[in-house]
Amino acid sequence: MNSTASVVIRAAVRVGDTCSSDEAFRQATRFWTGAFRLGVDDKSVRFTFDTGALVSVTKIEGKEEYGEGEFGFDAPCWAWKKILVNPKARADFTGIINRGEALTRTGDRAAYWLYYPAFRRFLELLSEALDNQS
Repeated sequence: MNSTASVVIRAAVRVGDTCSSDEAFRQATRFWTGAFRLGVDDKSVRFTFDTGALVSVTKIEGKEEYGEGEFGFDAPCWAWKKILVNPKARADFTGIINRGEALTRTGDRAAYWLYYPAFRRFLELLSEALDNQS
């Protein structure tokens, strides 16, 4: 994968346009009112949910404050590439966070633990989208 932060963000937005039709993603987000954010270098995309429905996918600039039910991840593009191209790295995503390998979780910790499966499924869909783009 030869991607820049802008390429990863654009792919994330495209995934957002279709992930509502993914059964595993829908099941992982049911009942959720909140958001998750993917930060790549200085760019981000935010996925907002209302009672389980994905209501918006928005590119955002800079850092953002988190409310209840909202979490995110920030990492440099090289770190996301490492995670997205390697199924073992995606499988050990929480280990990467705990080891502090350039990936930072932010926001509501309880929401992260409840909705981590949704974010993990999103990473799988994002990885597929980037593979198909090559």
